[in-house]
Amino acid sequence: MENLNNMNELEEMRQQLQALKNKVERQGVLNEQLVRKSIRDNMKGIHRTIYLLLALVVLITPVWLMIKYQNNLSWPLLIFTLLIMYVGVFFDWYINRMNVDNMGNDLKETASRLLEMKKRRSLHEKIGCFVVIPVWMLWLGYEFYSNNANHTEAIAMVAGMLIGGLIGGAIGLSIYFKWQRKNDEMIEQINDLMEE
Repeated sequence: MENLNNMNELEEMRQQLQALKNKVERQGVLNEQLVRKSIRDNMKGIHRTIYLLLALVVLITPVWLMIKYQNNLSWPLLIFTLLIMYVGVFFDWYINRMNVDNMGNDLKETASRLLEMKKRRSLHEKIGCFVVIPVWMLWLGYEFYSNNANHTEAIAMVAGMLIGGLIGGAIGLSIYFKWQRKNDEMIEQINDLMEE
């Protein structure tokens, strides 16, 4: 009789252990699904911002044409200005491309893609901030000043351009840092899940 009770207790313990194991597996699957949803939501937010930037660039294009004619700016400067804007948005799209609906099964691979995305975004920002934008601003300032007979007006336009550039740069940097922070959060979520 005692043997039978021990066997029943042992069987009951096996069932409880199996139920606990199943619950832990379901919890792991649920956590992975939550991480994937978070990544999907973050990447979709980044993609929406890129589409908004593209729309703004398209809307700003005629404004630059008007600025060119009003200030007798050169065609090469206008073309360079438009190229900076369109190529910048293209690289934002290219760097942040990730099919969020089909990420694959390997979260390690997703984490490495997010890390690579972060590095490329950083390189893109450095080239833009320290090479392209300074050259463009000097060229634009030179043409404003040299093409305008009223040097006081030209200086005011250059000052306005610098203020606008600083505001635009601050907005661009805030977007950059926000995207980098999102990447850090997504990578951290994946690492936390893999540690579990």
